[in-house]
Amino acid sequence: MREKVAFKCLVPVLILALLLISIHQSCAYTASGKTAPPTLIITEVYPDTATKNELDEYVTITNPCAHPVNIEGWSITDHEGTIIFPPFEVSQNQTLYVTRNASAFVEQMTLAGKAIYPDFEYGSDSDPKVSQMQTQGRAFALRNTGDEVILHDKNGREVDVVIYGDSSYEGAGWFGEPLKKPREKMILRRKGIQDTNQCEDWLTLPFGSSYHAPEKFFLYSNVTAFVSPDCTFFVLQQEMEHASSSLYLNLYQFESPYLMDIVVDALNRGVNVCLLLEGSPVGGITDEERYIAKEIAERGGTVRLSHDPFLNHAKYAVVDDKTVIVMTENWKNTGVPSNNSFGNRGWGIVIRNENVANYFKAVFFEDFYRGKEFVPEMKDLEPSGFFMSRTIPQGSYVPAFEPWTVTCNLTVIPVLAPDAALSNETILGVINSAEESISVQQFSAGRFWGEEANPFITALIEAARRGCEVNVLLDSNDYNLDAWNDNDEAVAWMNKVASEENLNLEAKLVDLDSLGLIKLHTKGLIVDGKVVIITSLNWNANSIHNREAGVRVESEEIASFYEDVFFHDWNASVKGEAEGEAESEEGAPGITMKVVGVAVTLILSFVIFRIVKWYKRA
Repeated sequence: MREKVAFKCLVPVLILALLLISIHQSCAYTASGKTAPPTLIITEVYPDTATKNELDEYVTITNPCAHPVNIEGWSITDHEGTIIFPPFEVSQNQTLYVTRNASAFVEQMTLAGKAIYPDFEYGSDSDPKVSQMQTQGRAFALRNTGDEVILHDKNGREVDVVIYGDSSYEGAGWFGEPLKKPREKMILRRKGIQDTNQCEDWLTLPFGSSYHAPEKFFLYSNVTAFVSPDCTFFVLQQEMEHASSSLYLNLYQFESPYLMDIVVDALNRGVNVCLLLEGSPVGGITDEERYIAKEIAERGGTVRLSHDPFLNHAKYAVVDDKTVIVMTENWKNTGVPSNNSFGNRGWGIVIRNENVANYFKAVFFEDFYRGKEFVPEMKDLEPSGFFMSRTIPQGSYVPAFEPWTVTCNLTVIPVLAPDAALSNETILGVINSAEESISVQQFSAGRFWGEEANPFITALIEAARRGCEVNVLLDSNDYNLDAWNDNDEAVAWMNKVASEENLNLEAKLVDLDSLGLIKLHTKGLIVDGKVVIITSLNWNANSIHNREAGVRVESEEIASFYEDVFFHDWNASVKGEAEGEAESEEGAPGITMKVVGVAVTLILSFVIFRIVKWYKRA
């Protein structure tokens, strides 16, 4: 009897102990294999601001624990200056903004469309409503070239560490290489609350932006698949002509007068139109685009220009808060031709689902309000006699694909850069999970990203090594072939590896003449006949930092449409023996062969010299 009573008393004690252990472990962090006490984490660092004296630099601290944490006596240091927290309790999931100057911080956040008020400041006391931190030693300032940000608890123990650029930190709170130093007006941002104390936890985002994690949507929805030049204009026309309340457009370039007409008609019906354009596209904003922006703004639309450090390269529309149109093409005569005998190859998709639309709407307005308002000024166009051409180009392309609409079960994951460009949920994850086949159409794909290999091409080769059939079709325009690290070198390299290792991998340059296309401008792939990715992201090093937008769609019915398009273009293209040389392992094109050639030439010259000299003596 006593044993039963003792056991009954022991059970709740054990349960309570297990609960305490689980709570402790859920908030613990690991450094050098040791578990620390419940902790806070550093979630943002903004060292290189765009203001004089960089008074708006800041650090954020987040509490991911299931309970509040008292941070009185805690400190942040860069091993040069230290700032110490006054008495304060950080609530569960609360994020603290710690800035040098509260007034400068609020001003810049307001300009970025953010209503964020800082919790602490550590420079001059610019705002009496913001708590002042105590400074110890030199002034705490984040160096643009590199630094460390170290969070200590009141006992001086390292709680969290972030290092970037040329930081010389060698402690146990960080593993591997430092984060790359961010450009001006870019923040270092943790991906959620993952904390492995290394680069993989972080990404770089424009000032004022949020992290949009890949989100999976399980749908039974109506979807339209389409391609350019065959039917893109028709699909956009149909969707926008049926807009009744709102039209939100995020476009890298908008130069088509016929698409402008459709947007203006929507404005005349009372539709709320918001347009975000890239403020500094390659080659600058054209007269045509200025004219279109002016027309939309003067007729009641709201137009803003993105001026982030990297490009706003997206091409999508949200219609009536319930439909999303995602494309690889800009709204130009080549990308969305009104005559489908002329234009680029591009892919697009219409997804009619409120949840997916709301995801893209949230991203849109964050980017939109970070942009600068477009002020119509036509004085530089009118005196020169600018006239918006309405010429409709004719070409030799033979349309082969009608829009394909289906209602089916599908899974959708938005693909955004810089947020998830290299995420396992998006492009790399799809390639790495391939079991049977991968078909890629890409506008631009250099083999190297700086000194590193292109991770997408590396993943394709690894998929082929696993036994997948891999087909890659790249654009063949001269501007994609004239440098040492262009499409032709990428094609040559993949075919060289395939030949040496006997892989089922083939890469080609598209035969534009046979197809009658202007360019292959697609940024898409199909995996295992059931997953398709359509995005604005080129496979180069800068694109992963741009604002890029796309979708990963899992549906055999939808994937089959794009497979038909892919093989239509593939079969019309010549076998891909690119003119560029396959590059050496070290990265320079053909360096090994060139060195060998020079060495052989020198040896032969020396031998001939000795023979001639011996002959003369004889």
